[in-house]
Amino acid sequence: MQFDKHASIAVVVRRAWVNLHGVKMFLRQQESPQTEIRGVDESHVIFATVLDSDDARGVWIEMAANGHKQDTAAERFSILVPWSQVLTIVVAEQFSPAIRQEARKIGFTGETERE
Repeated sequence: MQFDKHASIAVVVRRAWVNLHGVKMFLRQQESPQTEIRGVDESHVIFATVLDSDDARGVWIEMAANGHKQDTAAERFSILVPWSQVLTIVVAEQFSPAIRQEARKIGFTGETERE
């Protein structure tokens, strides 16, 4: 499936992949990479922007290094999420605060602030 470039998405991935040190050090730059990401199940949500969904290896996404999409001065980076680690992708113009709050329960990475 193709997603529009720059579409706002929530990528639900396998928690084991996110907990790999080499992945976690980029997704959780503001936290200790040694800290395990936990949640209520084996999934993890990444809020991001689509860069390329045509790559046979996975979906390329863009995220702000500090996790806040609204901060235009924030350093941004691209990461390839392998298709084998993607459980589902949700596309929305905007994700509601209720959805973001629920994502906090299963662990998330993205542009929302922590409580």
